[in-house]
Amino acid sequence: MNSIKLQFFCGLLPLFPILLLGTQLVYGQKIIVKGKITDANTGEPVTYATIGIKGTSIGTSTNFDGLFKLEFQKKSDSIVVSCLGYLQKTVPISNVAEQVIDIQLKPSFKSLNEVRITPKGYINPAWAILREVVNHKPVNDPRGLKSYQLESYSRIELDASNLSSNLLKKRFIQDAVSMADSMKITGIDHMPILPLFLSETVSDFFYQSNPDAKREDVKKTKTNGIGFEDGTLLAQLTGSTFQQYNFYKNFVSAAGKEFVSPITDGWKNWYDYELENRDAIVDGKICYQISFKPKHPQDLAFTGIIWIAKENYALYQIKATIEPGANLNFIHQISVQQQMDGKATDRPWLPVKTRILVDVSQLSSNTSGLLAKFYTSNKIITFDNVYPSDFFKDNITVAANAQQADNSFWEMNRPDSLTMAEKSVYRLIDTVKTLPTVRNYLTAADLLINGYYRAGNISLGPILNTYSYNNVEGNRIRLGFKTNSGFDRKWIFGGYVAYGSKDRDAKYGASVDYILSRKQWTEAGISFTHDLNQVALLSDSYLYQRNNLFSAFTRFGHIDRRKVFDQDLLNIYIRRDLFKGFTEKISFSRWSLDPQFLFNFNDPNGGLSNQLLVSEFQFETKWAPGSQPLVSETINRPVSVKTDISKPVFTFRYTLGLKNVLGSDLTYHKFSFNITQSLKMGSLGRGKYSFTAGYIPSSVPFPLLENHLGNSTFLYNPNAFNLMRFFEFASDKYASLNYTQHFEGLLLNSIPVIKNFKWRLVGTANILYGGISQTNQNNILDRNSIDLQRLGSTPYLEAGYGVENIFRFLRVDFIHRLTYTDNHNTLNGGAKNFGIKISAQIRL
Repeated sequence: MNSIKLQFFCGLLPLFPILLLGTQLVYGQKIIVKGKITDANTGEPVTYATIGIKGTSIGTSTNFDGLFKLEFQKKSDSIVVSCLGYLQKTVPISNVAEQVIDIQLKPSFKSLNEVRITPKGYINPAWAILREVVNHKPVNDPRGLKSYQLESYSRIELDASNLSSNLLKKRFIQDAVSMADSMKITGIDHMPILPLFLSETVSDFFYQSNPDAKREDVKKTKTNGIGFEDGTLLAQLTGSTFQQYNFYKNFVSAAGKEFVSPITDGWKNWYDYELENRDAIVDGKICYQISFKPKHPQDLAFTGIIWIAKENYALYQIKATIEPGANLNFIHQISVQQQMDGKATDRPWLPVKTRILVDVSQLSSNTSGLLAKFYTSNKIITFDNVYPSDFFKDNITVAANAQQADNSFWEMNRPDSLTMAEKSVYRLIDTVKTLPTVRNYLTAADLLINGYYRAGNISLGPILNTYSYNNVEGNRIRLGFKTNSGFDRKWIFGGYVAYGSKDRDAKYGASVDYILSRKQWTEAGISFTHDLNQVALLSDSYLYQRNNLFSAFTRFGHIDRRKVFDQDLLNIYIRRDLFKGFTEKISFSRWSLDPQFLFNFNDPNGGLSNQLLVSEFQFETKWAPGSQPLVSETINRPVSVKTDISKPVFTFRYTLGLKNVLGSDLTYHKFSFNITQSLKMGSLGRGKYSFTAGYIPSSVPFPLLENHLGNSTFLYNPNAFNLMRFFEFASDKYASLNYTQHFEGLLLNSIPVIKNFKWRLVGTANILYGGISQTNQNNILDRNSIDLQRLGSTPYLEAGYGVENIFRFLRVDFIHRLTYTDNHNTLNGGAKNFGIKISAQIRL
């Protein structure tokens, strides 16, 4: 037996070197761990997170896309992942030679928001670096280039997230979520999400610094979305034009707000900084790594990290987040990540990758949130080129074959590949759109936004005008319609009928419009209405915009106070965009005034007349230099987007009334001019003013004067003089200035307790100079029933202050009337020198 055992072990001796070699292979083999690290709340990549082998100094970091690759030979059972602003996480690994591990990190801003105690006389080492960054701005700011051209790839995805339990009970949501689960499209911790929209765009982007101008030529685009059907329109909105961020500016625009850049000239007044690493290596470049956070959490400022290149104090990489504590409505978080090219030594660095995330909160417990993800990758083509003077006349152009691209084109032109789940989004959206319940919800959404119910090729409405009640008509029922693009892309027909239970009079109207050109928008039309109108609404004020909501509410209440009259109105017009931002409109109107109040005027033919017939031409010129017209294949009205809200809009009108044209009574002239502009004012918020001047040199009855719009209700009306009564003042020469200042969180953000409510201070001022010639004063014949006043040398002035964002949508204004405070001898009550007005609004 022993000899047998000895022979057995002797037989194994030749295998010992092999077994020993195998053991050495196990302990000495190279192990590769790679994967992607994402944010556990948003699914977005976490850039420059640190991945290390537990218990060793071996490690690496993720790149801009959250990808990492770690190679090591020492045996280990786990890796440790950490990143500023996230909870550290330990992840087990195996001894498999190559393994892929995707990791989600949960945000934790404690490391950024903690209070650091520093000794007396401490000088923050980050300050010296920030001073150099500001000093080097002139040479590092991309705006220092004469021009540059980028080849840009953009991707946008919109997802419904945080679906409420009530929403998940709805049939169409259950069906859609079930489809998403089958395609392995899920959110964080496998929570259901519903993709709503996905687009990809390849374009050429051009920038010129002097004068400042941009242009984007969309070469290829691919879009799909629930409720988004117009591919041509979407192609103009989903390119890189609206995703360009420059942190060298003192304030960065996002979500319609102005956020303080972490490298603003006044950085020390806004942020606290901490130098985290003097020699951080990012893609082989040595950088200062500096974390920053706002001094006041409610300020519109960022929290995050910047990497400043040591070689030239240029911004190389930034991760910036607007946290939930900021004074914003409905938006839980905004995150911006950007990486510069970092290669050139003779020019400013340009952004090569930008990732933006907007996390919209649930509006109520019965709704969902929204995740908007934007990704842009740029390839630098040229810079400092000189372009012809007319090169930038079109901000956005779309190639004729832009929507004709197969999958192979996108596979070749995407800078990164889509995951299987991302590729499934297109197919899921196509499927979800066919669900009957989804189509019903889209119809309801269209009704809410546009005011019309779409019934095939006919749209019924406006729904808000269907019913009203007033003391002249009683119960008023109105039924109206218009054709949509499904009926015809050029012809638009409309009409309505209405009836009042008290006056027992039928009202009606019909219209025909024809679109001659969509590219350079040109349309013409004719309409006729027989209906009631109100003298108080004949104002030529540029602030007064006719819209469905305002039109509906003017039909309620005691409308006789606004001087009601029966009117037959014939209108013919033609409108054309002559060039970008410049519109010309010519119209002819013939309308009658058959008053339901005591009214007489001096008939030029002799004697008095109590009915007025007018034929007039109106010429309107509008120039909006910051506006970009958009081409739409399905929307039968002009569409434009404001590319620069700080540029003013100019409008000029000339009205010519002609006597004896179709029986008209008068010849007269009217001139008016308006400038409207929004003002970006940095830490002071945003202001907006509207300046209007007008002149009527002719002798006219009072309905043809400028009857300045007053407001006798408890609601604040930004388009009116809120402490002026209806018909209190009229003018034939006038100049007015309306100004509103939104201070955002200034002042109120610094008051304890109050700052937690996220209220915002607002200020208003309205001033009006005007007068009536003696001739037109004499034309007001019925002084016992018409108590119109003229303005003297003193202007009408009212000023107010208020608080907005109460419960996120309410606004309360406290208004003081500063002049004509003793104007008490009026037929409809005396002047109010102080008033409290409320209003509802939705502002981010």
